Amino acid sequence: MAVRAAVLPAVGSPLEITGIDLPDPGPGQVRVRLAAAGVCHSDLSLSDGTMRVPVPAVLGHEGAGTVVAVGEGVTHVAPGDGVVLNWAPSCGACHACSLGEVWLCANALSGAADVYARTAEGTDLHPGLNVAAFAEETVVSAGCVLPVPDGVPLTDAALLGCAVLTGYGAVHHSARVRHGETVAVFGVGGVGLAALQAARIAGASQIIAVDVSPAKEELARAAGA
Repeated sequence: MAVRAAVLPAVGSPLEITGIDLPDPGPGQVRVRLAAAGVCHSDLSLSDGTMRVPVPAVLGHEGAGTVVAVGEGVTHVAPGDGVVLNWAPSCGACHACSLGEVWLCANALSGAADVYARTAEGTDLHPGLNVAAFAEETVVSAGCVLPVPDGVPLTDAALLGCAVLTGYGAVHHSARVRHGETVAVFGVGGVGLAALQAARIAGASQIIAVDVSPAKEELARAAGA
């Protein structure tokens, strides 16, 4: 089935909005109709070669949508379910996963080298960071989709795909902030705002937001600074 997507034809090239041939989901795969996709700086880093990615590719790794179809063996989601895309699914078998540090999974990005779709001319396409969210629809591994609770808007849930959990992880996994500690967050963009909220949830006694833009102060204070 043909859908529109933003294709990166080569490193350093502008994205091209074009039709791609997206197959039905195979065993262990899920097809998702995107509701929203965030634009993360990592996508720029992928497009300009700062981060390496097989090309041509469809970028976009921060997204949410509705399940259209599931392949054989997929039981945790069904057509019609709202899901958030997880661009770094843990394998459960590597050394980091065996220690419970699934955020350091050595195989999380192995799917980015796969061919998941083709252009109208038959050229193989790769999913930039496993999920290829810059498209109307995508087909991903079942490990790349997580159900969204009822009542959570998918346009909001998309941010859980990267920015929110990056900020949360910095506070809870890297800094391991404990109740009563003081926290400083440098830069209060999307990730920084999530870090502020995570520090508040962790019970930090004082949370200091540092940014060169005075316009961000009010939102930073609302988030916990």
